[in-house]
Amino acid sequence: MASISEKPLGLVVISSLLSVSVLNYQRREALLQSLAMVRMQRYIPREIIVVDNHSDDGTVECVFSNFPDVHVVPLPRNEGTVARNYGVQAAKGDIVITLDNDVHLASPFELDKIANAFAAHPEASCITFKVLEGESDKLAVCAWCHPYPYWKYSDTAFETDYISEGACAFRRRAFLDAGGYWGPLWIGHEGWDLGLQLLNRGGHILYDPSVRVRHMHCSETRPSFRPFYFYTRNYLWVAARNYSASGAVRYLGEKLAMMAWFSARTKNLRAFGRGLRDGIVGLPAALRARRALSPEVWKTLKALESKRPGIVSRLRRHRERPLL
Repeated sequence: MASISEKPLGLVVISSLLSVSVLNYQRREALLQSLAMVRMQRYIPREIIVVDNHSDDGTVECVFSNFPDVHVVPLPRNEGTVARNYGVQAAKGDIVITLDNDVHLASPFELDKIANAFAAHPEASCITFKVLEGESDKLAVCAWCHPYPYWKYSDTAFETDYISEGACAFRRRAFLDAGGYWGPLWIGHEGWDLGLQLLNRGGHILYDPSVRVRHMHCSETRPSFRPFYFYTRNYLWVAARNYSASGAVRYLGEKLAMMAWFSARTKNLRAFGRGLRDGIVGLPAALRARRALSPEVWKTLKALESKRPGIVSRLRRHRERPLL
């Protein structure tokens, strides 16, 4: 298990430019609050980028008026969460922090912690943060997809195979070399897909609980059917892009059964069925973009997945604290 050493906040071991890229769509007030927290960060030098997914609520104009120091990347259409790629491409820093607009840095010292973590771990391609539930100090369990059980390891640093896309930081070069997020996914499992490719290039993904963010859970732009459709569809495409035939069968057997159960329980079987249909239709394109995992990555995944709780424990957790 990787260990991420704590360093005094007064000791920032690197002082190069950090880039903070915030993804936005139709949540002007949430975005302004997120930007205010970035502005409060003690760490300098830094730059702030907003990637706007073609909002029509006056977001871009409002950012220009209230945050003239922010670099806005306005997109001509909504490209989903994979629009984060534009923020990383526009960044000037070697380290890029990517946040969603309803994710707020929890203190003025989070960028200091990120800088220290990357300096302490030159092997890290990505560092993913501890996500808190709103204004509380409780772990946001719905954001926990790491292989280790959250009830034992949420305050422990470890190596992981999961990227919390709106609450993490990358070495910019590693992100770009891995191809960034794959555009057709649009939303759902894009972090898992990118994480596999980071590992495939010899990178490492570290969970650092000392870096904390607050997920404020804005409900706007989140239709109830969304996860049942997109997660189902994208499971098929992620498997086609990355897995061997036997690995895909094992992976999809569990994931699709889980989605069918969740969909039936929440009366979203129609969205699940559309996800299956469109996922199958899109398989040729996913196979053309295939970048199969190396034997070394399979060993890493097997070792990490051996730490994951069994299916019964995970279903019990969903019943207690729904993840979809």
